Amino acid sequence: MARVFFYFLIGTSICFAQTSLKLNEIMFYPVSGNNEFIEIYNNSSTSIDLTGYSIKYYSSSPDFITGTGQGMILPPQSYAVIFEADYDIENGLYKDLVPPKALIVKIIDNYFGTTGMANTSDRTIWLLSDNSDTLDVYTYSADNLQAHSDEKILFGADSSQINWLNSISANGTPGFRNSVTPVNYDLEVNSISISPLVPFEGDNIHISSKIKNTGENTADDFSVYIYNDVNLDSIAQSWEEIFSQSYNNLQPGDSLSVVTDIISASQGLYNIITKVIYGPDEDTSDNTAWKNFTVYPTGTDYNDIVLNEIMYAPTPEEPEWVEIYNRSSEEINLNGWIFCDLSSSRLITDEDIFISPGDFIVLTRDSSLLNFYQVPSPIVKFSLPALNNTGDAVVIKDSLGLTIDSLVYLPDWGGDEGKSLERISVDESSTYEGNWITSESIYKATPGKINSATPKQNDLKILKFETEEYAIIGEPAEFVITVNNPGLNTSPAFTVSLYHDVNKDSIAQSSELISSSNSGPLLSGDSTVFNLYTMNFEDGQNYFIAVMTASPDDDTTNNTAFTDFRGMEVYEFRNDLVINEFMYDPVNPQPEWIEILNRSTIPVDLRDHRLADSRDTTTICPDDVILFPGEFAVIAEDSTIRDYFNITVPLIIKSFSALNNSGDKIILLDSLNRVIDSLEYSPDWGGCDGVSLERMYSDSSSTDPQNWNSSISRYKATPGYINSLTPKEKDICAAGIVPSPPFPV
Repeated sequence: MARVFFYFLIGTSICFAQTSLKLNEIMFYPVSGNNEFIEIYNNSSTSIDLTGYSIKYYSSSPDFITGTGQGMILPPQSYAVIFEADYDIENGLYKDLVPPKALIVKIIDNYFGTTGMANTSDRTIWLLSDNSDTLDVYTYSADNLQAHSDEKILFGADSSQINWLNSISANGTPGFRNSVTPVNYDLEVNSISISPLVPFEGDNIHISSKIKNTGENTADDFSVYIYNDVNLDSIAQSWEEIFSQSYNNLQPGDSLSVVTDIISASQGLYNIITKVIYGPDEDTSDNTAWKNFTVYPTGTDYNDIVLNEIMYAPTPEEPEWVEIYNRSSEEINLNGWIFCDLSSSRLITDEDIFISPGDFIVLTRDSSLLNFYQVPSPIVKFSLPALNNTGDAVVIKDSLGLTIDSLVYLPDWGGDEGKSLERISVDESSTYEGNWITSESIYKATPGKINSATPKQNDLKILKFETEEYAIIGEPAEFVITVNNPGLNTSPAFTVSLYHDVNKDSIAQSSELISSSNSGPLLSGDSTVFNLYTMNFEDGQNYFIAVMTASPDDDTTNNTAFTDFRGMEVYEFRNDLVINEFMYDPVNPQPEWIEILNRSTIPVDLRDHRLADSRDTTTICPDDVILFPGEFAVIAEDSTIRDYFNITVPLIIKSFSALNNSGDKIILLDSLNRVIDSLEYSPDWGGCDGVSLERMYSDSSSTDPQNWNSSISRYKATPGYINSLTPKEKDICAAGIVPSPPFPV
């Protein structure tokens, strides 16, 4: 007998003998207990005596095969199932599964290997002859579901990995054809489908059954029958037959569609049965299929009712709500309708509630909604599911369970911070993000009314009403008013009026009118801008109202807008304050600092003044700090500046952007954000290595490099004092000491 020798890592040589006895199935992960088995198959034309044969599992010693009273002779083209020694053949898990013609044998031990087969690691199994020759070997893959074995695909082929698959049958196929082994002759009813998917009374229902040849050979002489199971007993009876036909020449892997129709279906439950009759069929378990469906009475069409407005992020006291709209031409009864979100479904009402064509209904959990809005439409109160601020599904279904409208919104669509999410057009898709927008109503929502975002036939609105944050008393304040025509028609002539809301009641009164401006017609979609001015305001906060008047106008809620500014008396002008000295390259750990000087003739309040450089702006003083004429103030990063200098002037401790040693900008801005002084220094100007950069003349340009130099003070800086470089009116200095004679003896 020819042999091929093969060496494993453990050093044991194994002989492979030419044989037709093969491993065919391995159950290594049974449901429980001692239910592991190994199936072998005799593919030869002669019987094989299994006496002395053994199974070797992984690294364990071989387990010899012994009989169970049926003998040890395995007939040709037959299966043998090898169980563990303690498996109960009479009452075990497989007693009704192993066919009588299969040979049942056992190993002499209670376990394959030492403690049974592993189900989490791949393991190798050898089938050995009576003289210990290797007849077959296979390494199973431990990726199976529990109770699913490894099965050989083609029992006559070798045991390479590509010829094995995980069983598709629970508890495997001990003693009969493997579930993954293709058969020669097999037809199946692959599927049954109907059209339309949701049929209504009076529809013609198109039935299509797919027949597939899953066998290895061409299928000839078979018949297909379709039944309308009128009595719903799931049994195909001759009087229920609605179609039959014979076929030939269906190639392996091919399918054919068998179609028939039910004309003008009545409402109710239906059960369609399709059967294929094929004489040579080796697996008749898949020769029949069933399809259940319901024919509904004529009901509401999709999008007859649409979701029109959603309040998913109300203010804390306000309840959530959803508005629906009837866009059909018929009155619709909401009895039995369902509302769904991503996680739940709720009955809207079990009473007759009708919504007329073109009308709204608001769905809410709490009628306290009326505390926040005047709602002209009916309100239906029910256990509305909580709508997530991070996004959620909103679905409405009719009494038949059919979806009438649905969407999944996200915060990016709009509608947050107490404002509703409004639909723009009831005729555009509910799922299109561009068809939704945050409510533009001054009331933040429009429950029970036409949406603020919905185009009207005639509509003008104030799109923007803008002004500056501050206005200087004695100078004109400008207002920019943008009027837009979102209506579908060209607008008529209109008027824009500006009011000073003196009593702060948000009501435009004739006594508060400042000015008005007229405009001609405005095309649909166009905008126009008005620039209005006034000097009629006071010190402090002032409030203003813009009102646009047009006729006709289908939505007047967007004709009014509000703004305000702070009127200020201004006594400070450019260069009243100047940057006078700064330390941009201190010796560690000294802080950086900037000195400013009031060179005007009036006190200046530093409240809300700012410092800026090339990158950032910092408010240096949020509180009142009065700087008198001729007085200095020092702005430092921290109070440790007092450890190096005697500061007697106002000291403002505020962290500001670091001053670059390579050069930087310094900009001083007042409380109105106006530039009061600015410069851009470089190291060439002076002031480095712990010496400050001083200004010579406060009335000369801040940007002139000749007006700056390094401090010549013996303290290397003069924060809070007149600069060492600044010429004084009266100043005597000790220039030096000259001894005489120069070299006394």
